[in-house]
Amino acid sequence: MRAIVWLRVGVGVAVGLGTGGAILAGTPPVYEASTSVLVESMGADVNMRTEAELVRATQTAEDAFARLTKDPARPPPVGRLVQVTPVPGTSLLVITFQANTPELAQAGAMAFAEAYLRARGEAAEAAVDERIAATEARLEDVRRQLGGLTMLIAQLPPDSPEIESLRAGQGALAAEAASLTATLHELRTTPVDPGRIVSAASLPSEPVWPDRRWLGVGGALGGLAGALAHVVARRWSRWVRQPADLRRHRAVTVLADLEMSALAGASSPLAVVPPPRDSNTPATTAFDRLRNEIVAALGPADHTLLVTAAASGAAARLVAANLASAFARADNDVVLVGAHGRPPSLASLFDVADIPGLTDVLAGRTTLPRIVQSVARQPRLRVVTPGGWGIGTTGTLLQSEGARSVLRALAQRIRYVIVDAPSTAAGAEAQSLAAAADAALLVVELGRTRHAQVADAVTQLARVGTRVLGVVTVPRLPESAVSPEPQAAVALDPVVTHDVWLGGRAEALDEPTTKLGTLPRWPLARERPASRPQSGARG
Repeated sequence: MRAIVWLRVGVGVAVGLGTGGAILAGTPPVYEASTSVLVESMGADVNMRTEAELVRATQTAEDAFARLTKDPARPPPVGRLVQVTPVPGTSLLVITFQANTPELAQAGAMAFAEAYLRARGEAAEAAVDERIAATEARLEDVRRQLGGLTMLIAQLPPDSPEIESLRAGQGALAAEAASLTATLHELRTTPVDPGRIVSAASLPSEPVWPDRRWLGVGGALGGLAGALAHVVARRWSRWVRQPADLRRHRAVTVLADLEMSALAGASSPLAVVPPPRDSNTPATTAFDRLRNEIVAALGPADHTLLVTAAASGAAARLVAANLASAFARADNDVVLVGAHGRPPSLASLFDVADIPGLTDVLAGRTTLPRIVQSVARQPRLRVVTPGGWGIGTTGTLLQSEGARSVLRALAQRIRYVIVDAPSTAAGAEAQSLAAAADAALLVVELGRTRHAQVADAVTQLARVGTRVLGVVTVPRLPESAVSPEPQAAVALDPVVTHDVWLGGRAEALDEPTTKLGTLPRWPLARERPASRPQSGARG
């Protein structure tokens, strides 16, 4: 599962890097250059925001592009003015220009600075010319008035009472004429200084767009997209791929997540090898913990535990067989009932006889005590194999009241009965057997089970009133583990199973089973003719 996550993240990173690389390769480079201009006051306070707008003015742009393209008529734009930034607390303007080549970016910044200074200088010179013209006109008027007063004074007699006032006016006009003459001289001689370039634009060495950092950003965004795609795929996937996916089903609780290391035996992931009591292997630890949780969840009067899978496969048999072995290791009397014939067979797993089994007693060909076999290495563990009679009618037999009667009869004499039932997806057999069970354990094989199958399994068990203790998840089993080569089973005579019951005779269970069918029972070994082989052949 982690490999899938990293695979999707890796694909996302690769796509992001590829997209970023394509953007870098397909986007024309953009270079940027900046010029700093000092703005002179020219006798008045300077508003830097107004000066910045003057740089952006259409006339300034046309003049700048005309300088760049040497085409004063209709200069085409060969770049763009990015920004004009006043430096706070100073009279500096920073003019930034972008173009497709370093040389053009540098020339553009300088051209805009020069065009701005020229426009500002021309505006200042026009203002000075206006002042000169106004001063000259006023001076001419003052001189004309002064000449008139002089002529008038010359015509009046010396003792005229008006002479004093006329001479005072003559003095004021003369003083004004002198002041205007000085101002006019100053206007004509003082140079106009609009400002100057204090920091020429340097030749840019690297483009500002596309930025190579976007390659890393693309990779990061691609990885994030891959992780998001994994979350979405897991959230809306039809398949259960990890235990966390089962959170979608609020009615079930994950009791155990069995890793492959806990399931692997010496030769096969499905091998059930009863280890010594003092062993502490991953397999024994995993199933011993599961056993403890199940025992804690079961009540004192609960005996029968149904183990079924939500999807077809060998996962349920794997868990049921190992769980039964774990119960036996804890000195519990337990019988494992095989209710379906999917490989690997219980006979090969526990080295017992394949027949007679459950279907044989349901068909009336034998009695219940004769199908219960002891496991050599675990005296507390008994096994009931599926049997071999009526392969075509196995589903009908398992759904009969006789099958449920067998489970109830076993529960009366054995502390724990673990039923290895068919999957709920295979038919109605698991639901029928669950009616005779006190609790059920649902096995989910990751990667092989759909969410719809889990929901259907929970619904089937709930409708017959069987309590689901929880879910056990197992990794997807290899095909070699699902259908292994059958091993040779040890044929046991049915009569050797009489001693597996604790207290009482084997015939104590004959009465319920004789009602399951009308076929004659197998004769006991002492009733067989001497000439017939005692190899477990069917009667």
